Amino acid sequence: MQRLYWNDWSHALQRPMEVLTYGHAGAPVLVFPTSRGRFHQWEDFQMIEALRHPIENGWLQLFCVDGIDNETWYDFDKPVSEVLELHQRYEQYLLEDFLPRLRATNASDFLIATGTSFGAFHAASFALRHPSQVRRVVAMSGDFDVSKNLDDSYEPPAYFFNPIAYLGNVGPGTYLDQLRGLDFRLAVGAHDFCLPPSRELAYLLGRLGVPNRLDVWDARFIHDWPTWRVMAPQLL
Repeated sequence: MQRLYWNDWSHALQRPMEVLTYGHAGAPVLVFPTSRGRFHQWEDFQMIEALRHPIENGWLQLFCVDGIDNETWYDFDKPVSEVLELHQRYEQYLLEDFLPRLRATNASDFLIATGTSFGAFHAASFALRHPSQVRRVVAMSGDFDVSKNLDDSYEPPAYFFNPIAYLGNVGPGTYLDQLRGLDFRLAVGAHDFCLPPSRELAYLLGRLGVPNRLDVWDARFIHDWPTWRVMAPQLL
């Protein structure tokens, strides 16, 4: 399996940002780590090994980005305005620094965004905020209502970072047309605390005519890496 390490300067964040890539060809997969996770998390927790077959066969090429959640969503001492300003710069890094290099590496336009737990939120949020950049979202055990991370604020700009808050108010127009070009695949265990927000997201997407599928796995599949190592090969 081809494994490459990137360490590129981000103009948006004014720091180097690390990435690990796996594979040589196939649909490009943007992998977000879980809360406080790093770019090597999917390797550390054997997710890459679970996906060895499609990676080595050239069906998938994974691009595992670094996270800055310790400075944003999980820095509860920081004012919400500062959290959102820094997260916007993180999105700017993805759009202006990371994605151009990904696309210079892999010419496929079928970008998949994925993650588990809070990484699933990142994958869904990035796709929903920038639907022209992504074709499919694979979100495993995600909590898509981040009001608790935003001091329960539903006022702008926090409103526009909480999918559960704003999707219900999307009207006709170019943005909705772009959303309908996405394909969402959601999976969660029957006893997972993320089941309610997963159902809510699926409901809101369905109302908007956005293609989506929610798979509720049985109670054996808890909110942990052994579950996601089984889910990922089936969903990706």
